[in-house]
Amino acid sequence: MSTEENVQTGIINDMNDLDAERTIGRVPALPRGAGLREKFLYLVALTGVDLIALIAMTAMLVGTVLAMGRPIRFFQASVGFPLGIMAGVLLVKFIQRPRDIMTNAPTVLRDWVPFLFINFIYENMHDVAGHVMKFDIAGFLYDWDVAIFGVEPTLWMEKLYTPLLTDYMAFAYALYFVFALVLMFFLSLHGHRRAFRHIAMALTFSFIMGFLGYIFFPCSPPRYYITEMFTTGALHGPLLYDRLQAMWDGFSVVGGGAFPSLHVGISSVALIYAYKYRYFSRLYQVLFYIYIPLVVSLWISTVYLRHHWVIDIFAGWAVAYVGYRLADLSLRKWSRLRRRFAFPL
Repeated sequence: MSTEENVQTGIINDMNDLDAERTIGRVPALPRGAGLREKFLYLVALTGVDLIALIAMTAMLVGTVLAMGRPIRFFQASVGFPLGIMAGVLLVKFIQRPRDIMTNAPTVLRDWVPFLFINFIYENMHDVAGHVMKFDIAGFLYDWDVAIFGVEPTLWMEKLYTPLLTDYMAFAYALYFVFALVLMFFLSLHGHRRAFRHIAMALTFSFIMGFLGYIFFPCSPPRYYITEMFTTGALHGPLLYDRLQAMWDGFSVVGGGAFPSLHVGISSVALIYAYKYRYFSRLYQVLFYIYIPLVVSLWISTVYLRHHWVIDIFAGWAVAYVGYRLADLSLRKWSRLRRRFAFPL
């Protein structure tokens, strides 16, 4: 069977799964006399691997932050983006089928809830990063960059500096989460729930790996670690860069959060799935071909804008690959669990 036929079969399966969830409106009961292990597996089947992993990490993070005597940050401005996308999906579904909104809403909410946990973890991560491990691996990454390339790439890229290029690089850098959210918006809107779950789980695992990297391998970006080496001084862009950089600096940026590059990791996940689902329709093909130059530009921008070492990019690619593989494995095992307890797939 060809790749296109496989994907078309996946579309049919997605729609069948969605119809099954609409027709089965009850949660299967836990078998009587179930032991502790059986109860845990039932909980995993009911809740999902991604949500359980995020809840566990959130609980550990909250406990650590409170033990350090730091405040918990609940609702920051950055939560608006995933909430806005989720609201957009619900609005379109309501316009298309107003009678089904009470059936569709719980499904959409469950699919997008992990990103609220991810946002919460990110906003509270800077109170932990740099305090668990007191060292900074930036010096090691600088040495590796020089050993591989013969020069530090962020310094070499000063030769390419122009204000307009800086603006374009800032534009590309700002799109890192947009790629995934746009693709997921259409997957959710079109009812490709299995495909949506796959990318959502890959993003969840990628974010968790990135957060663990921030905690256990704190790393300063080049713009802070080798400031005195840049001969052109601070970057400047007449239209976008100055405004965007001021906005980024105003957010709760994770201190020492350069390794791995989640900008590279998350954009790579989006590109992987844009390629994987390009046969769904003409729209998905167009998205894939639009993503290619923009994602590559983003990867280059991480070094051009002095936010990352090149080793961070390699680590970001590794995070995306491992996240994809973990998602594939976890989704298959989760599907088996749901069949075992008679949950709809």
